Amino acid sequence: MDMLAQNLRFLCDESRMLSGMAVAYGTPTQSETARYGRAQEVALDEAGCFVPCVRPLEANALCDLASLTKLFTAVLTMMLVEQGRLSLDTPVARLDPRFEHLADVTVEDVLSFRACLQTPGRIDDAPTREEGLARLFAVRRAPLPAVRIYSDINAMVIKYVVEAVTGMAFADALQTMILSPADMRETCAIVPEHEKKRCVCYNYEHRIMNGAHILRTDTLHGVPHDPKAAFLSQGGRDLCGHAGLFSTQADMIRFAQALLNGELVRRETLLEIGKNRTGRPNPDGTHRQYLGYLCFAKHPNQYLSEVPAWMGEGSIGLSGFTGNHLSIDPVRGRFVLFLGNRCHARLSHIAPRPESTLPYGLAGDGTGLYRWPDGHLVPSSVRYVHFKDARLHAPIEARMRELGWL
Repeated sequence: MDMLAQNLRFLCDESRMLSGMAVAYGTPTQSETARYGRAQEVALDEAGCFVPCVRPLEANALCDLASLTKLFTAVLTMMLVEQGRLSLDTPVARLDPRFEHLADVTVEDVLSFRACLQTPGRIDDAPTREEGLARLFAVRRAPLPAVRIYSDINAMVIKYVVEAVTGMAFADALQTMILSPADMRETCAIVPEHEKKRCVCYNYEHRIMNGAHILRTDTLHGVPHDPKAAFLSQGGRDLCGHAGLFSTQADMIRFAQALLNGELVRRETLLEIGKNRTGRPNPDGTHRQYLGYLCFAKHPNQYLSEVPAWMGEGSIGLSGFTGNHLSIDPVRGRFVLFLGNRCHARLSHIAPRPESTLPYGLAGDGTGLYRWPDGHLVPSSVRYVHFKDARLHAPIEARMRELGWL
């Protein structure tokens, strides 16, 4: 725990890549947790200037799960398969005719990312929510890229598969089939007004996009950070399949353990979720992404892997843009969870992405302070993802071996 505590301090205080992080790891019946940092650091005053607004990261903090929502979508789908209510060979358009261009694309094609899906325009750039939905329903299959094929669109489509099969709103199916059985009482798409004070703040994200400086001020407490989820979900009333859930550390431990205990799906089904269905080396030395059902699969190049090195084949890996991570090893029966915040008052993204050097006054590893055009200094988290193995997964592995859990 000492090394993990030191590294959490490094990530949150010394490098300032994150404002705060909650960590958990364990087995089907046991777990340990750690927590460090702040749920919120600053706010904007009436003059538009940043002022201190320090809230510690409490144990019951409500975190935006971001892309970890995709695993709930995948599990719901596989539960329907286990129950004999859904065949993965079914064309998507047969279940929901609004996807008229997916008549020859099966549920498994979408679930496994073997189908690369493209909409006729960015959903969150549409002038209205109705037009955004129209763009989603107009999605078509496109050629599979050589390297990056992971996309939010696949999970967004699968949400409607679940609704078609169950006859329920996606959030209701989630509540009935996962949240209630797993006793996850603090996981929701709609954060009650009186609970918003518990939400971690993801607002004031800084980005540099093609030379333009963008400061987001629209991610209020209880609003998903993901732009498409915020645009389409109607305040959580129409939960998306790729993002939009809020949860606590304790509830996410319950979710991981319910999966490992076979309370939601059988062990062999859990192994199917994490099986590589797309990854392969390319002749030029690159790799096509190793993906399972709406998740990352074990990658042979650890630098590119979302699964810890000490987890085996068939393990499930998912990360959220805000700094979250969940990995589950069904063979060893182990899980690791990070609920982090690398977006709040951080420079989180630079596009086009610098390949080797960062010409922004930042260190080569992406850390440092960037001076925004108005003069204020912004901590950088642009390469946080590459710190996870050494700073988080390694000390967790050592601790789990010390406990006899590995």
